[in-house]
Amino acid sequence: MRRAAASSRAACAGRPLCRSRAPHRQRGVAIISIMLVVMLATLIVSSLFWREHVTVRSVQNRLALAQVRWIEAAVLDWAAVVLRVDRTSTGTVDHLAETWATPVAETRLDETVTGGARISDTDSNALLAGQIFDAQSRLNLNNLVLAAGPSAVHREAFERLLAVVGRPESLAGVLQNRLLQAYPPLLGSQRPPASALPLMKLADLRTVPGFDEATIAALEPFVIFLPKRVRVGQVDYNTEPSKVNLNTAPSEVLAAVIEDIDLQAARRFVEGVRQRTFFASLDVARSRFDQSPALPPNLLSVGSEFFLVKGMIRFGRVESHSEALLYRGSSRVELIWQHRY
Repeated sequence: MRRAAASSRAACAGRPLCRSRAPHRQRGVAIISIMLVVMLATLIVSSLFWREHVTVRSVQNRLALAQVRWIEAAVLDWAAVVLRVDRTSTGTVDHLAETWATPVAETRLDETVTGGARISDTDSNALLAGQIFDAQSRLNLNNLVLAAGPSAVHREAFERLLAVVGRPESLAGVLQNRLLQAYPPLLGSQRPPASALPLMKLADLRTVPGFDEATIAALEPFVIFLPKRVRVGQVDYNTEPSKVNLNTAPSEVLAAVIEDIDLQAARRFVEGVRQRTFFASLDVARSRFDQSPALPPNLLSVGSEFFLVKGMIRFGRVESHSEALLYRGSSRVELIWQHRY
């Protein structure tokens, strides 16, 4: 063995290429090792930076979401003040020329409104847009069932509305039967089954047979579900059957509520008469319709108690759209529900 190694070294001693091959091989292995270490370190550092970036973004988004929720509460408080001032200054008559009906265009908010949050950065601008709508400009579908039982006049009004929007009139009876299952306490002491819960928003109509997406979309601008009971402070009150506000209702709703007029007559009243004035009583409004039809006092009024607040709030990368229902009582304004989407 020793002789073989000695002879190999002796044979390689005279050849330069053989002498330099071993050091070159060692340097190549060292370079590859260094590259692998650098690559591994880069991956680790990149992962750490990415985790840090995700954490910072998460904190920023949570801060922005908290600010959005704070602004939402402030907006609802502002809407309550506007509605309360309106009741104090103008009484029980509500119409579309009042302050509450003025839409708020997209507006940038300052630090005072956003609770002191710094918004000088253009990427964190707080923006607000929205409007208050009269919820009683729509037909309240919960009136299909009253304390005394099924309401024939409200069912007939809903049938006429279904005809106006081109949907089957038989759906009025289907919905009335569904509501009878949901509100048995109005008719006795029986509790409603779990499968027949009260309907709160228009999307709940999907649970009623016959109300497909096309029907719901056609009815959306003209109907609503208003609560039969509201809490004011710590006291629950049973609300009276809500009436459609003559000063704010669209033509389709008026044509459904007033039996003696058609859609064209309702449009002439809304577009030709009501745009120039409002009415403090049904008697005065009657004379401004074609042929002075009877205006049912059990279905129509000139004032409202329920209002919808719809709006959009954007802060940083967070954008929130919400809808809230407010009840304006004699002494205060209460939030009934709020939906975010």
